[in-house]
Amino acid sequence: MSERFIGIVNQAFSFLNDAGFCFTKNKAGQSQYETDKCIVIIKRDIRSGGLEVFVGPRLEINQTQNLYSLTDILDMQGVLPRNRRMSFQIADEKRLRPFVDQLAREVEAHAQPALAGDRMFFRRLKTFRHSKADALMQGMKVQRVRSEVEEAWQKRDFKRIVDLYISIENHLTKSERLKLEYAKEHWADY
Repeated sequence: MSERFIGIVNQAFSFLNDAGFCFTKNKAGQSQYETDKCIVIIKRDIRSGGLEVFVGPRLEINQTQNLYSLTDILDMQGVLPRNRRMSFQIADEKRLRPFVDQLAREVEAHAQPALAGDRMFFRRLKTFRHSKADALMQGMKVQRVRSEVEEAWQKRDFKRIVDLYISIENHLTKSERLKLEYAKEHWADY
């Protein structure tokens, strides 16, 4: 990690020092700040240019560390900008400063409970992240089922259509509900 990146991070995140954080690590692509309750990591992937901030509770030695991205924190609070669903991607180190500055402003404005080590806030983040993962998995299942329904529709396999649509009944559109009713009425005829 270049001295330039370290300097930009230290300057932008200087408010962490004022809040009692100590700069503890400086290794390949990341800077780390800690208090007795919280860890903050500013990480840059040299290969992809990905830039993100991670925050997590400080844990006992034998516990698994759960870090939450700033993206997760902003999304949970409903303040994630629409055009940003993932970390910044900045390949040119000379263009880092405005992005690091923006991340620092967002951490200072929206991550105060995390920075304070608020365990309830971290539990809410964990629940939020699990619900997002569940929704993603459900969405993938719905897409797969819809694709299989299309194949069954082409083959006029109404029993298969009924079985598939029933598995995602709570996610059906109006036209899919009509298809389901049609398939229920006609599957015995074939």
